[in-house]
Amino acid sequence: MNEKKLSSKVKKLWEIIGGIVFIIYVAVFAIILIFAEEAFYPLLISVIICGILMIFACFVYPILRYKSYSYYYDEKKIVIKRGVLFKDTITIPVCQIQDLHIIQGPLMQILSLSSIEISTAGSNHSLSGLTNDDAKVMIDELSKYLEARIEDLKNETL
Repeated sequence: MNEKKLSSKVKKLWEIIGGIVFIIYVAVFAIILIFAEEAFYPLLISVIICGILMIFACFVYPILRYKSYSYYYDEKKIVIKRGVLFKDTITIPVCQIQDLHIIQGPLMQILSLSSIEISTAGSNHSLSGLTNDDAKVMIDELSKYLEARIEDLKNETL
């Protein structure tokens, strides 16, 4: 099994998103601190503690998430491995795929990244952080595998 890693550009994307969230956090708590008249110091301490947690969540967690994320696919299945504290392995049989979609948000377009949405009868799964070329190749190969599997199933029932 030849596991693939996400594009290194996805770290940049996750850090940009984390930076935006952190700026919003700082702005909201700055406004709260400006208008806080009573219990200023306990509020300041709680803001600092939350700020440290936000720095971890916005800037350290994306790096750990990137290092633990990998995927693999062949003609029978797609395997997605992810998770920092709690490891998660998702196996999707190709024969159960109903829809494949390539999705790009504005930041993803700027960084030439794509996300693949995989729909089965029971659930939807996302594989985010692929380069545009890797996403197109994966969609094409999975479509071929799915068509071949459908032909095999048609031949078996005859």
